[in-house]
Amino acid sequence: MSCVRVTFMRELGRFCCITIAMCMLGFLVGCQHNSWDRYADSLTTTRPKQEDIVGSYLLTQQTIATNGVAVLQGRQCQLDLQTDGSFQVANYPTWTNSQFASFISTTGHWYCDKVGAVHDNQSVWGIRFDDVSNKVDSLSFTGKAAPYGLLMTYGDPDENAVMIFARKK
Repeated sequence: MSCVRVTFMRELGRFCCITIAMCMLGFLVGCQHNSWDRYADSLTTTRPKQEDIVGSYLLTQQTIATNGVAVLQGRQCQLDLQTDGSFQVANYPTWTNSQFASFISTTGHWYCDKVGAVHDNQSVWGIRFDDVSNKVDSLSFTGKAAPYGLLMTYGDPDENAVMIFARKK
Protein backbone atom coordinates (compact mmCIF):
# COMPACT_ATOMS: atom_id res chain seq x y z
CA MET A 1 0.00 0.00 0.00
CA SER A 2 2.79 2.45 0.84
CA CYS A 3 4.55 1.65 -2.45
CA VAL A 4 1.43 2.73 -4.39
CA ARG A 5 1.22 5.93 -2.33
CA VAL A 6 4.90 6.78 -3.00
CA THR A 7 4.48 6.13 -6.73
CA PHE A 8 1.31 8.24 -6.77
CA MET A 9 3.07 11.12 -4.94
CA ARG A 10 5.99 11.02 -7.40
CA GLU A 11 3.64 11.14 -10.37
CA LEU A 12 1.65 13.96 -8.79
CA GLY A 13 4.89 15.88 -8.19
CA ARG A 14 5.97 15.42 -11.82
CA PHE A 15 2.53 16.49 -13.04
CA CYS A 16 2.65 19.65 -10.90
CA CYS A 17 6.16 20.50 -12.11
CA ILE A 18 5.16 20.02 -15.74
CA THR A 19 2.00 22.08 -15.26
CA ILE A 20 3.89 24.93 -13.62
CA ALA A 21 6.58 24.84 -16.32
CA MET A 22 3.94 24.96 -19.06
CA CYS A 23 2.18 27.90 -17.38
CA MET A 24 5.46 29.78 -17.05
CA LEU A 25 6.33 29.06 -20.68
CA GLY A 26 2.92 30.30 -21.79
CA PHE A 27 3.36 33.46 -19.73
CA LEU A 28 6.82 34.14 -21.16
CA VAL A 29 5.73 33.52 -24.74
CA GLY A 30 2.64 35.67 -24.25
CA CYS A 31 4.73 38.55 -22.97
CA GLN A 32 7.22 38.39 -25.83
CA HIS A 33 4.95 40.20 -28.26
CA ASN A 34 3.53 43.17 -26.47
CA SER A 35 1.09 45.33 -28.42
CA TRP A 36 2.70 48.34 -26.74
CA ASP A 37 5.58 47.69 -29.19
CA ARG A 38 3.30 49.17 -31.84
CA TYR A 39 4.04 52.61 -30.41
CA ALA A 40 7.24 52.02 -28.42
CA ASP A 41 9.58 52.83 -31.29
CA SER A 42 7.82 56.13 -31.95
CA LEU A 43 7.97 57.40 -28.36
CA THR A 44 10.37 60.24 -27.58
CA THR A 45 13.26 59.19 -25.33
CA THR A 46 15.19 62.48 -25.23
CA ARG A 47 13.85 65.63 -23.64
CA PRO A 48 12.41 67.96 -26.31
CA LYS A 49 13.27 71.66 -26.32
CA GLN A 50 10.57 73.91 -24.88
CA GLU A 51 10.19 75.79 -28.17
CA ASP A 52 9.51 72.49 -29.96
CA ILE A 53 6.66 71.66 -27.56
CA VAL A 54 4.67 74.89 -27.49
CA GLY A 55 1.85 75.05 -30.02
CA SER A 56 -1.51 73.56 -30.94
CA TYR A 57 -2.29 69.85 -31.27
CA LEU A 58 -5.35 68.22 -32.81
CA LEU A 59 -6.82 64.82 -31.99
CA THR A 60 -6.42 62.92 -35.27
CA GLN A 61 -7.02 59.30 -34.25
CA GLN A 62 -8.38 57.23 -31.38
CA THR A 63 -8.60 53.48 -30.86
CA ILE A 64 -10.40 53.44 -27.51
CA ALA A 65 -13.80 53.07 -29.14
CA THR A 66 -14.45 51.42 -32.51
CA ASN A 67 -15.77 54.50 -34.30
CA GLY A 68 -12.48 56.46 -34.43
CA VAL A 69 -12.72 60.25 -34.45
CA ALA A 70 -16.41 60.03 -35.31
CA VAL A 71 -16.82 59.97 -31.53
CA LEU A 72 -16.13 63.71 -31.69
CA GLN A 73 -19.51 64.18 -33.41
CA GLY A 74 -18.10 66.82 -35.73
CA ARG A 75 -16.25 68.67 -32.99
CA GLN A 76 -12.53 69.35 -33.10
CA CYS A 77 -10.46 68.41 -30.05
CA GLN A 78 -7.65 70.95 -29.79
CA LEU A 79 -4.93 71.25 -27.15
CA ASP A 80 -3.01 74.54 -26.95
CA LEU A 81 0.27 74.64 -25.01
CA GLN A 82 1.50 78.16 -24.21
CA THR A 83 5.09 79.31 -23.55
CA ASP A 84 4.16 80.43 -20.01
CA GLY A 85 3.24 76.84 -19.07
CA SER A 86 -0.50 77.34 -19.35
CA PHE A 87 -2.77 75.25 -21.55
CA GLN A 88 -6.32 75.10 -22.76
CA VAL A 89 -8.11 72.17 -24.30
CA ALA A 90 -11.48 72.09 -26.03
CA ASN A 91 -13.69 69.06 -26.69
CA TYR A 92 -11.37 66.60 -24.93
CA PRO A 93 -13.17 63.22 -24.88
CA THR A 94 -13.33 61.38 -21.57
CA TRP A 95 -13.93 57.65 -21.26
CA THR A 96 -15.53 55.20 -18.84
CA ASN A 97 -14.92 51.48 -19.37
CA SER A 98 -13.68 52.13 -22.93
CA GLN A 99 -16.90 53.96 -23.77
CA PHE A 100 -17.15 57.64 -24.60
CA ALA A 101 -18.41 59.50 -21.51
CA SER A 102 -18.33 63.24 -22.24
CA PHE A 103 -16.39 66.19 -23.58
CA ILE A 104 -14.49 68.56 -21.36
CA SER A 105 -12.97 71.92 -22.04
CA THR A 106 -10.58 73.16 -19.39
CA THR A 107 -7.48 75.19 -18.65
CA GLY A 108 -4.51 74.77 -16.35
CA HIS A 109 -0.76 74.34 -16.40
CA TRP A 110 1.50 71.85 -18.15
CA TYR A 111 5.09 70.76 -17.73
CA CYS A 112 7.46 68.45 -19.60
CA ASP A 113 8.42 65.39 -17.57
CA LYS A 114 9.28 61.72 -17.78
CA VAL A 115 6.00 59.83 -18.17
CA GLY A 116 7.17 56.22 -18.56
CA ALA A 117 9.85 53.93 -19.91
CA VAL A 118 10.39 51.61 -22.89
CA HIS A 119 12.91 49.04 -24.06
CA ASP A 120 15.94 48.91 -21.76
CA ASN A 121 14.35 51.29 -19.26
CA GLN A 122 14.77 54.31 -21.54
CA SER A 123 12.75 57.24 -20.21
CA VAL A 124 9.79 58.39 -22.26
CA TRP A 125 9.15 62.14 -22.24
CA GLY A 126 5.77 63.72 -22.26
CA ILE A 127 3.48 66.30 -20.74
CA ARG A 128 1.81 66.29 -17.36
CA PHE A 129 -1.14 68.53 -16.62
CA ASP A 130 -2.45 70.37 -13.59
CA ASP A 131 -6.02 71.24 -14.46
CA VAL A 132 -9.13 72.14 -12.53
CA SER A 133 -11.05 69.05 -13.60
CA ASN A 134 -8.12 66.59 -13.19
CA LYS A 135 -9.42 64.77 -16.26
CA VAL A 136 -6.64 65.53 -18.74
CA ASP A 137 -4.26 62.59 -18.70
CA SER A 138 -0.51 62.80 -19.19
CA LEU A 139 0.56 62.48 -22.81
CA SER A 140 3.72 60.92 -24.26
CA PHE A 141 5.64 62.66 -27.02
CA THR A 142 6.01 60.79 -30.30
CA GLY A 143 8.75 61.34 -32.83
CA LYS A 144 12.51 61.60 -32.67
CA ALA A 145 12.58 65.26 -33.72
CA ALA A 146 10.22 68.23 -34.00
CA PRO A 147 7.41 68.48 -34.81
CA TYR A 148 6.42 66.06 -32.07
CA GLY A 149 3.08 64.35 -31.77
CA LEU A 150 1.30 63.33 -28.57
CA LEU A 151 -0.04 59.95 -27.48
CA MET A 152 -2.47 59.21 -24.63
CA THR A 153 -2.72 55.56 -23.59
CA TYR A 154 -6.02 54.57 -22.00
CA GLY A 155 -5.85 51.77 -19.43
CA ASP A 156 -3.59 48.78 -20.01
CA PRO A 157 -1.02 49.53 -22.75
CA ASP A 158 -1.46 45.96 -24.04
CA GLU A 159 -4.99 46.86 -25.13
CA ASN A 160 -3.72 49.41 -27.67
CA ALA A 161 -6.37 51.95 -26.65
CA VAL A 162 -4.91 55.36 -27.50
CA MET A 163 -5.65 58.90 -28.56
CA ILE A 164 -3.17 60.39 -31.03
CA PHE A 165 -2.62 64.13 -31.39
CA ALA A 166 -0.75 65.77 -34.27
CA ARG A 167 0.93 69.16 -34.14
CA LYS A 168 -1.15 71.78 -35.96
CA LYS A 169 0.76 73.57 -38.72
